[in-house]
Amino acid sequence: MKKIEFIWRHLLDSYLDSRLSAFRQQDLASHFHLSSSTVNLALKPLRELGAVRVHKRGFEITDFHKILYHWANHRRLSADLVAQIRVNLPVMEIEGRLPDGSLTTAYSAVRERFGEPPTDYDKVYCYHPQPQSVIDRFAPETLPGPPNLFVLQANPFLKSLFPKESISLSQLFVDLWGLSDWYAKDFVTLVKSKIDELLP
Repeated sequence: MKKIEFIWRHLLDSYLDSRLSAFRQQDLASHFHLSSSTVNLALKPLRELGAVRVHKRGFEITDFHKILYHWANHRRLSADLVAQIRVNLPVMEIEGRLPDGSLTTAYSAVRERFGEPPTDYDKVYCYHPQPQSVIDRFAPETLPGPPNLFVLQANPFLKSLFPKESISLSQLFVDLWGLSDWYAKDFVTLVKSKIDELLP
């Protein structure tokens, strides 16, 4: 993920989790160890969209959905993709055998978080701070063919933000948004409905 995406995710998660809508640029720069110019770069398109309002002491969220869709349209899972392999196992068995430290996203995360998925799926996406451990785990079952396990590099802030060992709803939404599988839309619709339930 790009550094500016850390900021977008933090704004969305803070609003969903704690109804926090007011922030200071200096606090964000310090928290993420980023320069003030990087924080301002992240805010620039949000200001232009009318999604945040900046004032002397900081800024506040004025349109949650505009931030969510802006991030979704800029998110590129391929930028974090380390490996894509074909594993000769059913998807639920792949999910069950992921090594410690794995964070599922996309379809698997929806099933794990909400139970019955909106439709069947045949691909597993997961983040891991040491992606090679995932690749090694499934090496004996890896075969040539269309990939069904996608291993993503976890950024330094991913796991620290999710003490419950699950990915945030905003991250889940934007990860699903960019997938081209025919069934992805059903998952996007479900996650969006769960987000809307949390909004005032």
